[in-house]
Amino acid sequence: MTFGRKRGSKVHDLVVGHLAQVEEALAAMAKGLAAVLDGRPWEEIEELAVLTHRAEARADDLRRAAERELVRGAFLAITRRSLLDIVEGVDRLANAAEAAMYFLSLQQIRLPELLHPLVRDAVATMVGQMGDVKAAVMGLLTGDPAAVQHAGEVDRKESRVDELQRRAIARLFATDLPLAEKILVREFLEKLVEFSDRAEDVADLVVMAVAVRRT
Repeated sequence: MTFGRKRGSKVHDLVVGHLAQVEEALAAMAKGLAAVLDGRPWEEIEELAVLTHRAEARADDLRRAAERELVRGAFLAITRRSLLDIVEGVDRLANAAEAAMYFLSLQQIRLPELLHPLVRDAVATMVGQMGDVKAAVMGLLTGDPAAVQHAGEVDRKESRVDELQRRAIARLFATDLPLAEKILVREFLEKLVEFSDRAEDVADLVVMAVAVRRT
């Protein structure tokens, strides 16, 4: 898969920009969650929620631009289909970050302190996942055979996030918090790890695209 033609180069640049905006959305969400764990004022957390939303909106704009170029015929039909699915999948990562951040800030959820280490670990793992997603997608675009290895790292980190979620929920329901609070925190944890699940979906799409390219 090469980008010698003008339209292909434009798609490449749009995909790179889109990945950067999704990374920014995740970074803003991570800062917002860290602020919650550090007991920062809700006004500060709400500002980070807005930053997450703005990055997600910019990612949406770039996704639409990339899709327009692909629909116009930048690549062979089978390659276009793969890239359209991948761009859409990456965009859903920004949506997941935004949804988790807004759920947290609008509900003003204070997470029990005994969950803090697990939540911090989960967020750090997801940030690493985003780096793997970016490397996998860029590897696909440039023909780097390491794309599949990066996709495998996404899957490995998804398993780690799942384990952290299970441990956090077990700890949560062992506390004496009111049931309503437990349910609200559990709902947030489910929204948080949605990012990791969607990252795994993108990794699977990259692996399939590589397989198709080799046939």
